[in-house]
Amino acid sequence: MNYSQDTSKNGISDGIKQRAARARDIVEQVRDRAEDTFRDKPYLLPVAAGALGVGVGLLLGSKLTRFIVFTAVGTLVTETFGGEIRRLSRQLVGEFQKNLGQGDRDGAGMHDIDDEGGEPGTV
Repeated sequence: MNYSQDTSKNGISDGIKQRAARARDIVEQVRDRAEDTFRDKPYLLPVAAGALGVGVGLLLGSKLTRFIVFTAVGTLVTETFGGEIRRLSRQLVGEFQKNLGQGDRDGAGMHDIDDEGGEPGTV
């Protein structure tokens, strides 16, 4: 590894460290402000919790969120069990077709009119 690659990696890691430190400072400032506000006005805590609950409820109740969740679950199920599901569906369709083929051969005369001239037989 040459000197330029080493300094570029150090520059990148220093930049990441600076961003992490800045994010930590912002989080601490927000937390301190929230603590001060909730200490001065304790009635805001249930209001904030209720607003957060309503927001989460609306988000979970929205059609877009349900679409995203069901799509993700469907993708996971397909990736996990896709081969097994395909094999079982082919097997089921094959059995169904085989049973239909046997039913056509066995029940060919079932729809004929009876000798007595009545209605066709029951299936």
